[in-house]
Amino acid sequence: MLMEEHLKKVIKMFPKKNILVIGDVMLDKYISGVVSRISPEAPVPVVNVNKESYVLGGAGNVVSNLRSLGAKVTLIGAVGKDREASIIKKLLKKQGVKNNLIETNKPTIVKTRIVGQNQQMLRIDYENCESLENDKVIKIVKQKIKNCDGIVISDYSKGLITRSIVKSIVSLAKGKVVVADPKHFEEDFYKNVSIITPNEKEAFALSKLGKESTLKEVAMKLESELNCKVLITRDVKGMSLLKNKELIDIPTIAKKVYDVTGAGDTVIAALVLSITSGASLEEAAIIANHSAGIVVGKPGTETTSIKELLSVFEKEDSKIKTSSQIQIISKRLKNQSKRIVFTNGCFDILHVGHVKLLEKAKKHGDILILGLNTDASIKRLKGPSRPIIKEKERAEMLAALECVDNVVFFDESNPINLIKKVQPNVHIKGGDYETKDMPEKKVVENYGGEVILIPLVKGFSTTDIINKIKNEKQ
Repeated sequence: MLMEEHLKKVIKMFPKKNILVIGDVMLDKYISGVVSRISPEAPVPVVNVNKESYVLGGAGNVVSNLRSLGAKVTLIGAVGKDREASIIKKLLKKQGVKNNLIETNKPTIVKTRIVGQNQQMLRIDYENCESLENDKVIKIVKQKIKNCDGIVISDYSKGLITRSIVKSIVSLAKGKVVVADPKHFEEDFYKNVSIITPNEKEAFALSKLGKESTLKEVAMKLESELNCKVLITRDVKGMSLLKNKELIDIPTIAKKVYDVTGAGDTVIAALVLSITSGASLEEAAIIANHSAGIVVGKPGTETTSIKELLSVFEKEDSKIKTSSQIQIISKRLKNQSKRIVFTNGCFDILHVGHVKLLEKAKKHGDILILGLNTDASIKRLKGPSRPIIKEKERAEMLAALECVDNVVFFDESNPINLIKKVQPNVHIKGGDYETKDMPEKKVVENYGGEVILIPLVKGFSTTDIINKIKNEKQ
């Protein structure tokens, strides 16, 4: 199996980990109902309430995600002396979480969402963001940090996390991974943590660079100045991180985005568990990306589980086939009267042009089989400096795309031998080819297949991207 078994072993290690979460705890309240009329008092909808529910929010949602993924969790946070605080404590107890909540004179942070017909209509926030006393927080951190495997700083800029607390956590961590979700943009606020996970907007704000700067420049500046690794979340674009001084993208895998509430908390939970379980940052980002892809397909503040996560990887892994397997699959599909579409390429540094090509290709049939050049064949075609992304990673990213049904490697300079085995109804070629220049054209037409050319999206090519990177270095 081409999907690295190592990643599955990493995920299965999650229940053995103990994670310390320090951050702004909130209570998410949902008031749900049916909208059938407009208020006579003002032009606003009237919600006929049929349900009220509570879930942990903010740092509490990080805790819920960690527990859902099987980890043991200790939480350090702050609440008020109110009814909402007691609800938070009950929710934590129900999840089996050790909480060390500091009671303050500030009210518990509550975010109330009004929902009608599964559509969020309004959010009402109760919060006081004044900073708390550092000494109480640091005292508890000193007690609890010894027995944990990793630390999450869940910062929502609501008063708990300060520069001095971050500095103390880093000092007390003694080499343990510290992952911070940043919401403060002061210089050096998160210096010397292990990893920060800003979104794209936050990354630019933290770097103090203008919009004319590239994301790579932003990431490089942050890593240099903060002495930490940076994983930038990019909503529908997935995630980006630096590897060997180059920015690599991990495309989003969500099939349908239902609700992005709490997705960042899912990312940081899966990330810290993966790192503490032996994954590299890139591997951890892939696991976190899949976790987020699951939760955004669910309404409200949701979590994912080890079972769900493993099932996604197993499904993707099953998409990657050997040439012998793909031959058997093709015969079975034809017996089912399925229309098979085939395309091929290197797909080194996956970009939007590739994705658009594959989406268009899938529309020409029922099943899309993608022939992928091996690393060795790319070296012969493109030179010794290619590929940039190794074949296993390329296959896994392509398998994550909904439009791709199967991925199969070929080692030759062209896919003729693979086409003979698959015998697709349609062979798609991307680019500015003329059909007379295609060696596979005769093979496809001899068994009654069709060759279709799809122009590539202008302005996107792997070579152009690589040349741009080279020019930036000069």
